[in-house]
Amino acid sequence: MYDKIFSRGKINGVELKNRVIMGPMDESLGDNSGNVSSRCMEYFLARAKGGTAALVTSYVAVCPPVLGGIAMPGQLRLLNIGNQLSMAHFAERVHAYGTKLFVQLHHPGRKTTAEYNDGYQPVSCSAVTPSMPKDTVPCRELTVDEIKEIEKYFVKGARFAMWAGADGIQIHCAHGYLLNQFLNPAKNSRTDEYGGSMENRCRIVVEIVKGIREVVGPRFPITVRLNAFEGEGLPGEADADEMRRIGKYLSQNGIDGIHLTMTSIDRVGTPDMKAGWRNQIYAYFKEAVDTIPVYGPNEVKTPEEGEKVLESGSQDFLVLARQQIADPEWVNKAREGRSEDIRPCISCNTCMQQITIDHQPLRCSVNPLAGREIDNQFLPKGEGLVVIIGAGPGGMQAALTASARGFKVMLIEKEKELGGVLQLANKAPDKFRIDNLIRYFQGQIEKDPNIEVWLNYEVTEEKLDELAALKPYAVVSAVGGRQVVPNIPGVSLAVMANDVLSGKCEIRNKKVVVVGGGMTGLETAEYLAARGNSVQVLEMLPAPGRGIFNFNVTKTVNALEKQGTEIHTCTRADSISKEAVTVTDTRRGRSEEIPCDVVVLAIGVYTDHSMRDMLEKRFFNVTEIGDANKAGKIMTAVRDGYDRIKVL
Repeated sequence: MYDKIFSRGKINGVELKNRVIMGPMDESLGDNSGNVSSRCMEYFLARAKGGTAALVTSYVAVCPPVLGGIAMPGQLRLLNIGNQLSMAHFAERVHAYGTKLFVQLHHPGRKTTAEYNDGYQPVSCSAVTPSMPKDTVPCRELTVDEIKEIEKYFVKGARFAMWAGADGIQIHCAHGYLLNQFLNPAKNSRTDEYGGSMENRCRIVVEIVKGIREVVGPRFPITVRLNAFEGEGLPGEADADEMRRIGKYLSQNGIDGIHLTMTSIDRVGTPDMKAGWRNQIYAYFKEAVDTIPVYGPNEVKTPEEGEKVLESGSQDFLVLARQQIADPEWVNKAREGRSEDIRPCISCNTCMQQITIDHQPLRCSVNPLAGREIDNQFLPKGEGLVVIIGAGPGGMQAALTASARGFKVMLIEKEKELGGVLQLANKAPDKFRIDNLIRYFQGQIEKDPNIEVWLNYEVTEEKLDELAALKPYAVVSAVGGRQVVPNIPGVSLAVMANDVLSGKCEIRNKKVVVVGGGMTGLETAEYLAARGNSVQVLEMLPAPGRGIFNFNVTKTVNALEKQGTEIHTCTRADSISKEAVTVTDTRRGRSEEIPCDVVVLAIGVYTDHSMRDMLEKRFFNVTEIGDANKAGKIMTAVRDGYDRIKVL
């Protein structure tokens, strides 16, 4: 089964036990000195234990702050012997599972701040080139002497990695960081030996590789992370042909493997993307670079998808980062033929939002233990019955957590099927990944002998006697929140987004105004637009999709605008009539009417404790989770379903 996935592979002198590589992902789990913290250690070890052939660390700083080398708080570093010692402990533990460790060496260039670098200004190949946006934060242009110094720091970092026991390194030459800034003609306006021609722009990378090879020897893998094409829309940036030429040139100058990626908005997969969509991109690159392995992420979530991608010949290894964050046991479950037990990544990019926008450590919407493995290495044993009211993402996770503790579980849902709000979140176009998550939870609950499911059962005060007769150890309210209804004239004429998405209210070929430009509002607009409606969205904030990773929001907004949907930001709904909505542009203080046939409210939800209050009159041990506890996202509901059940 999955013969391609479980065939052995090689990168230079290092043999990998299968074709699955844990791709590099920022996790912000290092300590303040850049060492591998216990949290970081256990995060990676869970994936090594899960069967992956190789781990690539998140980007590791090799240059000190005086040269602008620190990208973000919690970043791992290889600047000194202490950092090396920390990495040595890490490598030793990774190797216990037969997993190889590749260390990604990095310099952020202009993609950092003075705040992260002890007040020192960011540096780059050039300050601001004519092709870059005018609002680009300026940085200092490196001198030739400083370039040579940075090259030495990369060599020193590679030496530290090798001494620590790492099996290989990856040099980060992508995503708009320093080395990519040199490679990209749109960002490199130098006129010396490090600018101009392709060979000159590659010079810093080639010199780094040459210096590293001198200290690590001929069989130690030196790989690069490289954009298959630049996709920022800058005039004169490198296209696929130019990047393929660069890849071939680097392969002729000492590189042992190329991990492909891109800088465009499609770099981070979103829910609409299907597995294998990069096959043609990678195959085109691989035609020119056929002497070394070429690999990269390709939205693979299941073993079946991974096997098909490898069979296409477009890449030599599977790179799974977010999917292995969602389920660190992906490889083991694939080997055992248990693909239905793999907890699926839904490409929501909450992990990215946490790190890059919210400056928080890595977390995952569907895996409540991601980044917290060290805190959750055992579950306390429980005894008795736990009644869970509500089978949304929080309730379903709570049922699995309670069962894992040894409780008997009664999971009660007022609707005809499990899923709760997930059965609404899957209704907009291309939300098949939400369906995957629903199927996963349903499958795990169905096969769990400790969980009994009651569907079409609404808990009311009259039914509490029936529940009390069961003498539960604890009762959990996972009933979700209530939709927000604004106190404005005519609001009773509006319909609720949930009624639209559930099919209770059918709207076709109408002029519709959606009030609320959060992700629920945007997805409701997508759902309505797909049914022939002319849609306008009102959002009070300056931008739609607050709290959702910007790539996901941008792609959704772009799709809506292509369908003719108008999105009005800084716009408040003041009143509703049968023919129009009266709104105020809060930037200009100007009011107007927007004609429409239907108004849909998608403002969000608020927490309603009425179920808790009712339960506490009859039961001693009552817990709330998800939106019933505090309005949030899938991640907060799933995490509540673990954390608050762990301590029952």
